[in-house]
Amino acid sequence: MNKKNITLLSISILILATIFSFTSKKKLSVEGVWRFVEVKTVKPDGSSTSTFPKEGLAIFSDNHYSINWTSHASETRSWQVADTTKLSRFNQSIINTGSFELKDSILTTKAIFAMNPMFSNGIATFKCSFAGDTLILRGLSVVSSDNVSHPTYARGSYFVNKLLRVKSK
Repeated sequence: MNKKNITLLSISILILATIFSFTSKKKLSVEGVWRFVEVKTVKPDGSSTSTFPKEGLAIFSDNHYSINWTSHASETRSWQVADTTKLSRFNQSIINTGSFELKDSILTTKAIFAMNPMFSNGIATFKCSFAGDTLILRGLSVVSSDNVSHPTYARGSYFVNKLLRVKSK
């Protein structure tokens, strides 16, 4: 290769490198509707257990969110439900709604309402990532309004939520 071709090749590479370095990455967004497909509890020793919610959605829109899911499957088809069925469903369900912020890859939710009163006005933070149409939320912390850590996090464990996109905004 002669000196002219090497110079031209070097300039071309420099121009391409400059163009790619200024190309912005696609902004990370959780906006839309998501269906819970797995909630995994990871213990400090690395072992884990998974729950596969039967019903549930997460909706993120305009810095507000609503999360609900249950692993409870009841065969009861009546408006009159026994207290034992209600308690069983309560103990296998998560419901909260409030505001959220996504900064870099950290999702922070602040509950305005939660089924568990301890989490009302509480804050949960997650490391957010994607695998195709699956949103993966790795729990970093969950604390009450008076800064009491959720028992799972206090023991050194954490949750990983996997949600499948239902609808984009």
